[in-house]
Amino acid sequence: MSDISEYKDVWVFTEIKDHVEVHECALEILSKAREIADQIGQKLVAIVLALEAEQYLPIIEEYGVDKIIFLSHNDLKHYHERIFTSLIYNLIDQYNPSIFLFPSTEVGNALAARLAYRCRTGLVSDVLNLELSDDYGNNLLISDKPAYLGNVLVKIICPSTRPQMCTITMGTFMGEKKKLKKGDVEIEKVDYIYDINKLKIKILGAPTRKDKPSSTLSDAKFVIGGGHGLNSKANFDKLYDLAKYTNGQVGGTRRPIMNGWMPEHLQIGISGETIFSDLYLSLGISGAIQHVVGITDSKTIVAINKDPNAPIFKAADYCIIGDAKEILEGLLDHYRVPE
Repeated sequence: MSDISEYKDVWVFTEIKDHVEVHECALEILSKAREIADQIGQKLVAIVLALEAEQYLPIIEEYGVDKIIFLSHNDLKHYHERIFTSLIYNLIDQYNPSIFLFPSTEVGNALAARLAYRCRTGLVSDVLNLELSDDYGNNLLISDKPAYLGNVLVKIICPSTRPQMCTITMGTFMGEKKKLKKGDVEIEKVDYIYDINKLKIKILGAPTRKDKPSSTLSDAKFVIGGGHGLNSKANFDKLYDLAKYTNGQVGGTRRPIMNGWMPEHLQIGISGETIFSDLYLSLGISGAIQHVVGITDSKTIVAINKDPNAPIFKAADYCIIGDAKEILEGLLDHYRVPE
C-alpha cells in the first residue's frame, strides 16, 4: 500500500440498475460525496461499468462530478464479481482514491467487500451518516453505523489504510440529492481488458428471480410490514391476502426471514429496502433501529403492537396498542368479498 498522503479524491461506484438507468441510490450518494469533496478540496469521480455506458454519462454529469471514469463492454451488462472486482481494483491501484462510496445494493455490497479485501482496507456497511474530522488524522471519514441490535450508534474510522470505504442504504442521503452541473466534466474511457477464459463461471443469460414482485418495495404506495409478533408463517401469509385486497406490497423485518416466513428481498431496513410509501402499516414489529431507518421516509406510519412501550411507536404517526393477529383478521374480514 502507498503512503496515505498519496491518496486523494472521492470516488462513487455509480451503479446501473437493471441495465436501464443510473441507480437512484448512486445519485443520492453523488450529492453527498460532492459535499465531502468540497470540504477536502478534492475531486469527485464517478466510476461506471456497463454495456453502452456512454448513454448514462449525461445524467451522471448533472450531479456535480468533476470526472467520470467508465468502461463499456458487452461483458459488463450483468454484474460478475470477478470481472468487476478485477477492473475496479486496477483503477484503484492506478489512481489511489482516498474515499470510495458504494450503494448498499446486492451489487454494491458484494463488490465493496471484495475490493476491500483486495485493497486490505476497512469497509463500513450500511452507514447512516458521513462526516469529516481531523481529530484522528487528515481528512478522516467518520461513519455512523448501528450496533448491538440497533441499540447504539457507533462512529467508525479507518485511520491507517486507504481507500476509506462505505456502503450506503438508499434514502440515507435522499435529502442531499440535488442536480449541480459543473462546467467541464472530465471524461475518461478505460479500455476493457479481461481474459474471459479465466472465468470458472460464465453468465449465459439474464439472471431472474421468480419470487421477485413486479413492484419493488421502494416504489410501492402502500406497504404492509410484518414482524415476529405475528407468531407463525400462517399468520404472516395473511399479509399477502391483505395486500391483494388493498393493492399493497408486503415487506418485513429480519426475523420473518430467519423464521422462513418471507424471502430475503422483502426485508425493510438497513440491510434491505428503504420505502417511500404514502402509507406504511406495521403489524407485530417491535421497531429496532435497523428496521425503523428504512420506513421513516413514508408519509404516514401506522403501527400495531400489543406492547405499549414498543420502540416502533416512537416512529409512528398513529399507534394502535393491540394484538396484531386479531387486528389483521379484522382487516381481512372488512376487505374480504363475501362468497
